[in-house]
Amino acid sequence: MAWHTANRDQAGIAKDLAEGKDIPEVYGLGEAGLFDEFFYFLDHFGFTNLFMELEPKSKQRNSPVPFMRIIFIYMMRIVAGLQFFWHTDSVLLRSQALMRLVGFNGREIKEGTCNRGKKKSSCDEKDPIPIRGPVSCDFIKNTMASIAAPTLEKMFNRGISILASHKFFPKKINALLDASEIESTEKCKGCGKVTKEKPPELKLRKKRIRKILETVFGFKIWVVWDPNSRLPLAMRFATIEVHDINLAQEVVQQAIDNLGEHAKITSLAIDRGFTDGIFLWWLNSKNITFFIPAKSNLDVYDDALSLIGTGHSEVRDQIRTVGAGKNKTTVTDHWDVEGLEELTSAEFYGPRGSGSHQNSKSFVANPINAVVVKDDPFKANNPDSKTLIILTNGPVDNPLVVYDAYDARSEIENALFREAKQAWFIERPPINTKAGFIVHVYLTIFVMALTTAFRDWMDQQDKLDKKGQDTGIRKFRQKVKEENGNKLIIFDKDRYAIFDAYEVFILCGRNVLRPTGTPETITSQDILIKYGVQLE
Repeated sequence: MAWHTANRDQAGIAKDLAEGKDIPEVYGLGEAGLFDEFFYFLDHFGFTNLFMELEPKSKQRNSPVPFMRIIFIYMMRIVAGLQFFWHTDSVLLRSQALMRLVGFNGREIKEGTCNRGKKKSSCDEKDPIPIRGPVSCDFIKNTMASIAAPTLEKMFNRGISILASHKFFPKKINALLDASEIESTEKCKGCGKVTKEKPPELKLRKKRIRKILETVFGFKIWVVWDPNSRLPLAMRFATIEVHDINLAQEVVQQAIDNLGEHAKITSLAIDRGFTDGIFLWWLNSKNITFFIPAKSNLDVYDDALSLIGTGHSEVRDQIRTVGAGKNKTTVTDHWDVEGLEELTSAEFYGPRGSGSHQNSKSFVANPINAVVVKDDPFKANNPDSKTLIILTNGPVDNPLVVYDAYDARSEIENALFREAKQAWFIERPPINTKAGFIVHVYLTIFVMALTTAFRDWMDQQDKLDKKGQDTGIRKFRQKVKEENGNKLIIFDKDRYAIFDAYEVFILCGRNVLRPTGTPETITSQDILIKYGVQLE
């Protein structure tokens, strides 16, 4: 492979072991198993070529360390779920198996690739020299922060196009769009800030609600996401004070471009923060059905409430269980929704949006449909909450279909943004600057997409019987750790191979009576045939 010098040669090393040759280097597989097949997946679909294009165009003296090794070390940091960047040193850079897999040799891993920062040791020469790691964390963070933002955006979009061309998306996509804040500290260079109200607090002594303003620093991302494949379609990055609607049309258009002819966005569920007549009209012009809740201060909201009882009503009851064991009970959830057609009170909905043109005698509002949610589980638990009214340009003769389409919007918050912050540590960049956040955010969302696609691809390759059980990265990491606990990785210069521990002993001429925990006879010939070695 072009990006690292260690190539897998299972048959060649198996044959060498069977012929009695010495083992050059052997390590427990550990975390290396998480990346072996993953690296092959990246190279197989051409993603490695995209990462190569991220290399900064610097006029300074070139480093002896290839840029791709730094990129893949940083990817390891993201996939391994290291909460803080500095954990890279002890967990990754000092791991013989991982660094050999990337392409560093044993001397480079132990002594480093240069003498900078190396101190003369005052200890006895017979004492073991601690592993130094091939490069420093400072070198990695400075390299990553020097990647240009437009290059990252281009890499991301081309990567999504590759996924689309290999049919990782369904042909028709019911997409979700949302924006999420990426918080930083006030000291972050280049961050934005926004002042907003905190959730109200009750002042007990005077028994009144107290509003408190807080200033939040950081950035914001916009993501168009497919809840079916759990893959992003497009992303934008800006400072935190930028309003949600500002980049909405741009990111949706980018999603359309990324999919090309391979897939099509048929619907888009969005939150009320994207209420803008021009944007909604543009979605309509693209033949995209939108689902958005109406703000309670709009005329169309009051209009829909006044028309309750004149539309298409639909009711649904669904039984679910709550608790476990002796505390297990059943609860019946109830939905009651009503669809209303061609409301003409949404005067903002049109190519010109809101403005003085609405006062003209010749002005005619464009019709829009609505679904009034008269009862649902949320309303049952919050009886004083305002009635939810969903606006759409699609049909409302089956209003529960509209309700479910909008209700799916919560998935992007739970399965993408919350997962990115809690399990992938998207708010922990290598350096506390805007450049550090940009590279970390783009690579984190992209690597999340790649690992999701990788797991789907592995399921297809292995033809697993149980699909869809390991959906989270935390479960996936645990699964890999369990599967690779008894495996060894052997390096011989620029080659490596991964074996079960018992296979190494058998190839070296020893008998293993219970290789898989039960009495079984496995010979070296069986193992050689397994790995495709031609026997004479």
